[in-house]
Amino acid sequence: MNAKSSTPSRQRTGASALVPLAAALLITVTGGAWYGKYAQRWGPPVDMVAAASKLEQLPRQFGDWSLVEDLPFDEATRTMLECAGHVNRRYFNRATRQGVNLAIIVGPPGPTSVHTPEICFSSRAYEQQGKRSRLELEEGAGAGDSFWTVDFTTQNVLADGLRIYYAWSRGNDWEASDSPRYKFAAAPYLYKLQLAAPVPAGTGVGGADVGKEFLQEFLQSGWPNAALRASEKR
Repeated sequence: MNAKSSTPSRQRTGASALVPLAAALLITVTGGAWYGKYAQRWGPPVDMVAAASKLEQLPRQFGDWSLVEDLPFDEATRTMLECAGHVNRRYFNRATRQGVNLAIIVGPPGPTSVHTPEICFSSRAYEQQGKRSRLELEEGAGAGDSFWTVDFTTQNVLADGLRIYYAWSRGNDWEASDSPRYKFAAAPYLYKLQLAAPVPAGTGVGGADVGKEFLQEFLQSGWPNAALRASEKR
């Protein structure tokens, strides 16, 4: 009787021992799959690819602004940013004779949220002037959108300074988030806009804001999804 009864007991013990092993294996497999997806080990997800394709629809002309030059990122920059798509363009205003540089990238929310101009411009012989401030757009198609702005100067006192505007978007409104890495962590993809506009030497407080004027006209174009932006505003 004892020999017969010990067999089921050993079987139960063996089966019980497999439970934590199976659980550990499941956690390892699903964790690896999640990390592989997060790190784009198998290429960008389908929805991110679709978001990147919308960059091809970025308007070449709107208002008084016209595209004058496309400046694609080099491979090292694309690798560093981990972006699935990007545009880097120079626009020129035929009425005011002023130019700006516009860059938009789309990629996974983690890497897309961490590269800010305070870091990259300060390493390129530019000096940051003061802390960043939030620009809130209150009129037109961009009403409710917000952008961080930060000013930079060079050692050449006669050269124009730069005002950089930047914000993030899931494909609707643009937001100057205090914590983009956490705010957008669950997003399937993230756009980042960065605009560089000149601040002429000697320009005082209240002078013409070229970048703001560009953004207001750019947002009236409705890119990337005018219908979605309108529904989000309601």
